[in-house]
Amino acid sequence: MAAKRTARRTSALSGQTPVNTQAMPPAQTPAPVAVAPAAPAVVAKPSGGAGSKKATRTKMNYYADTDQDGRIRPAHYAGGDKYGWRNMTDMQLHGVMGLVESLERELNGGEHFEPMPPGTGPVGRPLE
Repeated sequence: MAAKRTARRTSALSGQTPVNTQAMPPAQTPAPVAVAPAAPAVVAKPSGGAGSKKATRTKMNYYADTDQDGRIRPAHYAGGDKYGWRNMTDMQLHGVMGLVESLERELNGGEHFEPMPPGTGPVGRPLE
């Protein structure tokens, strides 16, 4: 016969860090805030629930040389207060969307480009 399992116990140290030894309440996620007029609106997609919507952001990457990376980081810290960037993503979106809007004015008569799904363009070297 198998013995019935007891309820799982939690550690008295859960939620503590070396810096803060007080128990930490569960973190609440802040509401999304538009930081710059050049930033795009967050697209809401339906999730599993009936009629519920969840804001999503897609991860995108780029590569920079060491000297470029060394210049980007201090520029973020220097301009963060003026432009309201909370993190590097906000700064990068601000810069990229400024370029996108410029290209839309120049090449597409000011209209938004037609969205392309991920993987449509060149995606790099295929996995082996």
